[in-house]
Amino acid sequence: MRILIITPRIPYPPYRGDKLKIFNLSKVLVKNNEVRIITFYQNNKDKIYARAIEELGIKIDLIPLKLYKSLFQTFLAFFKSIPFQVAWYKSSEMYKKINLLTNKEKYDVIYYHLIRTAQYLSPQNNNAHLNIIDFTDAVSLYLSRMFEQEKNFFKKQFIKSELKRINNYERIAEKFDVLFICSEIDKKFLIDKGMKQDIQILNNGIDTDYFFSEQKDYDRKRIIFTGNMPYYANADAAFYFAKKILPLIIKKDPEVKFYIVGQQPSISTKQLASDNIFVTGYVNDIKAEYLKSAVNVAPMRFGAGTLNKVLESIALGVPVVATSISILGLPKELTKFVFIADTPAQFANTVLEIINNTSIRSGLMNEGKNVIKNMLSWDIIVGNFEKFLVEKLEQKELKNP
Repeated sequence: MRILIITPRIPYPPYRGDKLKIFNLSKVLVKNNEVRIITFYQNNKDKIYARAIEELGIKIDLIPLKLYKSLFQTFLAFFKSIPFQVAWYKSSEMYKKINLLTNKEKYDVIYYHLIRTAQYLSPQNNNAHLNIIDFTDAVSLYLSRMFEQEKNFFKKQFIKSELKRINNYERIAEKFDVLFICSEIDKKFLIDKGMKQDIQILNNGIDTDYFFSEQKDYDRKRIIFTGNMPYYANADAAFYFAKKILPLIIKKDPEVKFYIVGQQPSISTKQLASDNIFVTGYVNDIKAEYLKSAVNVAPMRFGAGTLNKVLESIALGVPVVATSISILGLPKELTKFVFIADTPAQFANTVLEIINNTSIRSGLMNEGKNVIKNMLSWDIIVGNFEKFLVEKLEQKELKNP
């Protein structure tokens, strides 16, 4: 198949979220297909990152995303109904480039990644057999949960405005042949809202060649939280643990250390640093950070989709303590490998229990590693994705010979 992927950001380095998904998806797809990516870039570093994608055998086209234009488009969105995050990525250059490519070359599949790229679907792209949109998460579900947790009046009003815009805009998915989402809970949410579309699950995967467990010594007093820190749900979770849960743990075990590991922590996140809290910023080897920790925590208070931090930890055999909302997007086969705690006291006690009981790491978690490998390796996920696309293309050809 010839596949064109339209994504808002260069999928490199593949450390978190949308970049991680597109990098691994493309890396496996290009083994049997011709893959081309069109995306935005902001600086020379992005151009260097693009070379890493080209080294995989993938063509990549870069469109400049200029700050002043994005700010202007977002300002104009105040007087329109489109979501601000969609307006930020509005670009006539991107639109023209996509139309040029699709009119010049015949693609079997055009894959639009995230709701922000849905605006580039055009009748002129009708030479693609399949136009598919991957929301990954139900954005309206994420924003509705965020709205419930936010206490600041002005932030709450902004979230409310964006939620209203997203609720209306999500129906754009009905213009595509297929809508992909990463979890059953997100799928059900969209269906219950009245989404009339063929909705399929495209799970977040794991690079099982990288995330394989090794028998290493670990620090029994080390707690880790990982995530892309500019993502507000991650920053909120780190603050929640540091302020509400960690003090309860330290009362019983003063030697415990909490590590916040993730790129681009805000100034306020860095200010959490203390004798018991360490804010590392970006690290080259996230696997090593997991393996030397006694327990991984995911104290999320809102969000949507499937958390990679939970999948990665299970794959490595590192116990995870998480809030109920953190595992709603998890395949049901994996939920038994996560320890659930929803109050600060319950969370603190569960973390301490794991720290003081080393058999947990060598018992239940070993089973979880095998389940992850057999279910969520990128080779398996992308293989099933390819089969679905081929079948869908065949069905469409029969309808439109």
